[in-house]
Amino acid sequence: MKLVQSISEGRKSLRQGGLLAVIFVALHSIGLTGCYDAKALVDARRAVAVRARLVEVDLGEFRITLPGPYTERKRAEIHFRAFGQVANRDLKLIKETLEKNGPDLQNRLLMVVRQMKMREIQEPSLNTLRSSIASAINDTLPGDPLQSVGFYHFGFVNL
Repeated sequence: MKLVQSISEGRKSLRQGGLLAVIFVALHSIGLTGCYDAKALVDARRAVAVRARLVEVDLGEFRITLPGPYTERKRAEIHFRAFGQVANRDLKLIKETLEKNGPDLQNRLLMVVRQMKMREIQEPSLNTLRSSIASAINDTLPGDPLQSVGFYHFGFVNL
């Protein structure tokens, strides 16, 4: 009889201990519910969705001779064909602007590239060149529709 009584008391204490553990976990989980930023999650998801709907627009082919220091006779030439990624909703605006202001945009790109330092042009990822081209084009358009710039081909030659 004592054995049965001790077993039932053991079960009762286990239930009480288990109940305390469940209450403890529940209280801690209530305190952790606000540990994420819903707006940041929505913005990140929206950025992924917009990237999935980007289309490429040909920005043209360029061959640019870069001036060297006036004391040296060294020069370099870069040649590339660039494309821009724009949201599908901005495609019409970009194409119209490229057709209407094509020579002006090409001149802007030429000036931007010629003002860059040699180390910026020679960086392996070409991030400075990409951002310079994007900002030169976005300066002429409302709302910065050009998301990013890429290259179909890129070459660098010392003359």
